[in-house]
Amino acid sequence: MIKLNKVSKPALLILSIFIIMFSIQGVHAQSKDSLLRVYNNQTIQPSGNFFIVGGNRLRLGELKPIFMSSITKDLYKKAKNQRTIAGLTTVAAIASLITGAILKKQDKNGAWAFTIAGIGINIWSFHLRKHSSEVLDRAIWQRNKEILFGTTP
Repeated sequence: MIKLNKVSKPALLILSIFIIMFSIQGVHAQSKDSLLRVYNNQTIQPSGNFFIVGGNRLRLGELKPIFMSSITKDLYKKAKNQRTIAGLTTVAAIASLITGAILKKQDKNGAWAFTIAGIGINIWSFHLRKHSSEVLDRAIWQRNKEILFGTTP
């Protein structure tokens, strides 16, 4: 049996603490590395009109199979539908503004009504597009949370 003197006991204790701390830090680094790998390869990153998933550049319509849980699917569908309606209302607003301009040029009645309607429809379109983006952001956030932390409600 090895005898330890009074000086070597505290040194052994300190050495043991350092070994345990470095072991724990190494385990944490591994989980941090794997989390970073999942983050870089599986999460959705918005990038302008596109989305980056695992280094691939996708459009909104190509994201559909990526949303797997019922919550993210529903949010994605809602965002996509609102974006479609916003696009249609933008076309309607432009048509109304052009009609108003043509009527004004021909000095016919109703020019102001079409112009005002076009402006109102365009404002509504901006609102729908903004709300669609917010809903899509929520869907992406929820999906990334599910991927990173394994939570599926």
